Amino acid sequence: MPAADMDPRGRDDPGGSAAYRVRRSVERHAVTGWYEWTLREFLRYLFGIGILGLIVFVPLQMEFSWLPTDAPPILDPSIVALFAVLAMIGIAVIAILAYRAMWGDGRWVDRKVARHRAASRQNKESPSVPPR
Repeated sequence: MPAADMDPRGRDDPGGSAAYRVRRSVERHAVTGWYEWTLREFLRYLFGIGILGLIVFVPLQMEFSWLPTDAPPILDPSIVALFAVLAMIGIAVIAILAYRAMWGDGRWVDRKVARHRAASRQNKESPSVPPR
């Protein structure tokens, strides 16, 4: 691994060569086991889709609840718009904090994957003897 493609923390450098980045992407998607792929990639995609759904549907629900089409508005439309913007900002901030807590360096996903690898390695080194 060329040193030019790594930053001081040992992570990929975004300014590295394109071929190196493609190789790392293929390794991340193809070489990992199902458990690691599920935690690192699949759950990340589900998380993103869930956050997108919250950002879209929470303001729509606010509009449908507080600005009905067949009745007078319950709240002033400008207040509903302000609440919708505040809700989107709040969802985005909480999503960023949750993402960093789960997929940040050394956080929940890294610990779970390391624990799973250690357990797999231990099972390979000392196979269990079936009970008599």
